[in-house]
Amino acid sequence: MEATDISSTYSIKNKIRQQLLQKRNALSKSEISRRSEVIQNRIINSSEYKSARVIGAYFSIGSEVRTEHIISTALKNQKVLLLPKTGVDQIAFYRVFEADFRENKLVEGRFRILEPPRSSRAIKENIDLLIIPGIAFDKYGYRIGYGKGYYDRFIEHNECPFSIGLGFQFQLLNHSLPHSSFDQRLNAIATESNMLVC
Repeated sequence: MEATDISSTYSIKNKIRQQLLQKRNALSKSEISRRSEVIQNRIINSSEYKSARVIGAYFSIGSEVRTEHIISTALKNQKVLLLPKTGVDQIAFYRVFEADFRENKLVEGRFRILEPPRSSRAIKENIDLLIIPGIAFDKYGYRIGYGKGYYDRFIEHNECPFSIGLGFQFQLLNHSLPHSSFDQRLNAIATESNMLVC
């Protein structure tokens, strides 16, 4: 891709990011909770969740789709639950346990996101189901995140049999998103309306 194309792609992505973040941030807390509950139940009832032994999730912040129900259910179902720690230019997933939540052991990391305790250990085995936040998605599995590329790098260098993005229905666009060779496609997108397998 030419340098001008990269610059143009970045500019378009940034415009989409700003528009959808503004729309998402305008949702009330109760509306976020209501829609998130539907999305989380969609994940928990999916065959991908049921067959997964190791699940990588995220701890939601701001107006992101909530994940607390997925996390608590995965722990109750005795899944191996992993949450990311964010480094300078990459994320790594660490195992968390029910006691970590019960005893408030999660710590605030970069971007003020709660992360696994400092004592937790990184998991080297493959993640069967990787659950990813996003700001915009398209039907081909491309996404726009916050622009740091953490999840793209992780997917590129780690085997993830099934990756799924969580978003509200208005975040799933009818047109294809601009993307480069660096951008990694997801296997599915889950919204409050449906689960789209890409």
